[in-house]
Amino acid sequence: MDTPFIIMDFTKVYRSQTFYLNYRYNWIDCSEISGSDCYCDREATYAIRDRISGLPVRAVHFLDSGNHHYITKFWTDKIHQDFILVVADHHPDMQPALFEDILSCGGWVRTVLDTNLFLKEVLFIGVAPEYELSCDKYRLFRHPEKPSPGLPVYISIDKDVLNPEVVTTNWNQGTMTYNHLQAIIKEIMARHQVLGVDICGECSTCIDNRSNRINSRLLKLFSCI
Repeated sequence: MDTPFIIMDFTKVYRSQTFYLNYRYNWIDCSEISGSDCYCDREATYAIRDRISGLPVRAVHFLDSGNHHYITKFWTDKIHQDFILVVADHHPDMQPALFEDILSCGGWVRTVLDTNLFLKEVLFIGVAPEYELSCDKYRLFRHPEKPSPGLPVYISIDKDVLNPEVVTTNWNQGTMTYNHLQAIIKEIMARHQVLGVDICGECSTCIDNRSNRINSRLLKLFSCI
């Protein structure tokens, strides 16, 4: 595998999976960081940023459960060129921040839009139709709409975009099959340079091998970005 591969372990869920065992990987133990579940407070922000400070954005990052999807902000903060954020998620994660210094899994996309000057557009994949994406100050797209072809992308996947028959997550889920998601991602990868990838959506209370299998397939998909 040519692409660096990073696991961020908050809930210890990856310790019962095997998809990474045949690869070289960086394991970041975050299990003792308090103030990081769903909401990320100031102390947790400092701790997480410190642990990833020497690691590349051009990598496949596994972020643990959907409660930690906000970590995409910390990885994309490392991007210093104009880019598009591609978000595959059942939810748009565009809620306004309740507190200025608290980052949340339900509002991190809006926070990145408000704070990252290099982020020019967001492409949403699989967001439930009941969520409105209209927001005049942002350039937001819903697949199959296509964003600007000349910009590179950072891809962020929450597995709750997938049908519950495919995998179980800790949030309510969408209807996509894995093959449909993969086809869309391959289409994007064919048209855009990929700056980095992250994947979340683990369920620490679910005892089955489906998430492990999906992680393995996603890792192979992004092995040569």
